[in-house]
Amino acid sequence: MRILLAAVLLVAAFGCRKPEPAPPAQARLIVRFLDRDAVLELATVSSEGPWRLMNAGLWEPLEVRWKSGRPRVGAAVVGRTAPDWVLLEDPAQETHRVVMRGPGPEELTSRNERMDPDERDALAMLGVLWVLSWARR
Repeated sequence: MRILLAAVLLVAAFGCRKPEPAPPAQARLIVRFLDRDAVLELATVSSEGPWRLMNAGLWEPLEVRWKSGRPRVGAAVVGRTAPDWVLLEDPAQETHRVVMRGPGPEELTSRNERMDPDERDALAMLGVLWVLSWARR
């Protein structure tokens, strides 16, 4: 029991360090999809060359337009809906997994509901009546 307690305390002592501060981002790449954006913060400015995006299991070229300034910002537009994360490959052939920012489809549907509660109840009742009439046949 003492060994287990000592092991837990030892793991907790080394596991609870304060994280080292990350260097400020030197560049930011924004990939704009139909529903959300993927933002990649880069510690160093990437070398010139083609970026690629994993789309349906295949690497596709990504046209990135860089703007000057600090931090350097690049943007690309992709004409398809993306999952919760995407894979990007930089010119140095490093792969980056980027988590999407912004509300997902579920949040958008609940936020953009335009029906008032009475209309929703009437539509639900109509659906129930349709199911009952279909089940009777």
